Amino acid sequence: MTHTDTAPAATATATDPIVRVDDLAISYAAGKRLVPVVRGVSFAIPAGRTLGLVGESGSGKSTVARTLLAHLRAGSTIVGGSVRVGGDDVFALSPSGRRELRGGVASVVAQNAGQALTPSMRVGEQIREALRAHREPDGPERVAELVRLVRLPDPDAIVRRYPHQLSGGQQQRIAIAMAVAARPRVLVLDEPTTALDVVTQAAVLDLIADLGRQLGMAVLLVSHDLGVVSAMADEIAVMRDGEIVEHAATAALFAAPQHEYTRALLAAVPDGRRPGGTDRVPETATVSSTVASTAGRTVPLPTGTAGPPLARRAGTGGVGPEPLVRPVVTAEDLVIRYGRGLPAAVDGVSFTIAPRETLAVVGESGSGKSTLATALAGLVPAESGTFSFDDGTVSGDLREPIAGRSPDLRRAVQLVFQNADTSLNPRRTVGAAIGRPLKLFTGTSSRQRVGELLTQVGLGPEFAERLPAQLSGGQRQRVGIARALAAEPRLVIADEITTALDVQVQAGILALLADLQRSRGLSCLFISHDLAVVRGVADRVAVMTGGRIVEIGPTERVFTGPNHPYTSTLLAATLEPGSTELPDVGDGVPRWRHTEGWTDHGDGHLTRNWEDA
Repeated sequence: MTHTDTAPAATATATDPIVRVDDLAISYAAGKRLVPVVRGVSFAIPAGRTLGLVGESGSGKSTVARTLLAHLRAGSTIVGGSVRVGGDDVFALSPSGRRELRGGVASVVAQNAGQALTPSMRVGEQIREALRAHREPDGPERVAELVRLVRLPDPDAIVRRYPHQLSGGQQQRIAIAMAVAARPRVLVLDEPTTALDVVTQAAVLDLIADLGRQLGMAVLLVSHDLGVVSAMADEIAVMRDGEIVEHAATAALFAAPQHEYTRALLAAVPDGRRPGGTDRVPETATVSSTVASTAGRTVPLPTGTAGPPLARRAGTGGVGPEPLVRPVVTAEDLVIRYGRGLPAAVDGVSFTIAPRETLAVVGESGSGKSTLATALAGLVPAESGTFSFDDGTVSGDLREPIAGRSPDLRRAVQLVFQNADTSLNPRRTVGAAIGRPLKLFTGTSSRQRVGELLTQVGLGPEFAERLPAQLSGGQRQRVGIARALAAEPRLVIADEITTALDVQVQAGILALLADLQRSRGLSCLFISHDLAVVRGVADRVAVMTGGRIVEIGPTERVFTGPNHPYTSTLLAATLEPGSTELPDVGDGVPRWRHTEGWTDHGDGHLTRNWEDA
């Protein structure tokens, strides 16, 4: 999808817009006074065009987007302006008119399809329900047609599944099928790809772009991912503090942003095309003066080992005597599965993590990366293989679940959850959330110590009395980090900790994590699907697919290649800000298969051997 440098839709009258927002102002009640959240917002979207709405958390972009469906949060009120969809003032519609609007004229695809779908209802029945709500034919043929429209394989099998039996990308496609079931004229996309890996994201965005063209929809895309917006939107409106501070054609905005806030947003975006990490190769490896480097050659695996050789120092070829520096974490031929008879979620994985090192694990949904993280945290047991922790003072078997680990080992390994919203108890204050692990691991929990931890993560002692609902997304994520630090760990597991954050908050969280590593000497397992972020923070990268590591090595060696074909697909699918074309990822079906052994490209960069399928 390619965009041209055109004038904003609000001033272009060649096509009568389906969506027109004029001087919109929204406030919410705070006691006896009204607090403005949206002020003087105006834009228009013609059929077949996409407007991207970007800005930091709390800027008002989602509030504006939901008004297209005549939706306001509790306590909010329109204090000025109008919202027209298809010529109708949506807030002047009768209750029946609003029901017809929602799904019939305008539909929304929410950020988390897993939460938007009913867990106890088969997905086929949920699609039928969306059809029946707008008096559309709801027979099996129409349901199967919608499933095929969103490019899901084997419609007869898919419609019989429950949401939990689908991957994140499949759930999002079902949500899109429900949204377009009644052929709406307007589609609101509220962070539709936040939780998706880059390959699935590219496929879903390509699908949405095709559907927009086929159905002639006006699309409003709300996202903090400027790469997604630049590839999808014809124009971009930048919001800050409830106002649009800049509105321009996509290419023009990225080429020459006019407002200082827009420039600050673009500056905060990690650029996956530039080296960013330290590219330090920790000396967790072996050295032998009698063995020549095997760079570029096939490295056979020891009998019975399915994973890659452990991390080696540059030029050693992965062989030699004992390591110069003891790894904090060692995994060899690790196997994890969720039930007897089920395929292994992690299959023969080997890796090390050195003191002060960040190892990033990347891959698509279902690749096994989060399973690896939860096993390291002790939340799922390992079936076989070696999995150990040893920092010189604390050691233990990581195959043991959390209940079987020693207090010292539980304290040494801490997890920062992906979703700070759901990991914090909404009824407990921030101070109580941090005080509990302090009491558990140190035996004491003082207000002073809680304040010190909050200060370390860039908040302050005054936040101790607040509830999670009174914090922004970035602030809640900082509380999650403070809670993990309360145990004084040696290893932090960061599982997609920046997924739902806007670029400026994300940059702050990543800088905080880097500072804490330097000041506390922490090691880190960093799980992410954002390759630009990974390039900026990781020392080494492991690429997983199908439960196996297919490539591992220093960050810059992995990003510059040569690569395993799956890694090449991941890199090609990454959307960089300013790019106006969606990558072509095909049907996502691998055109290769595993063979025995590994190829060593030097400097500890290893790729699993493969052949054309």
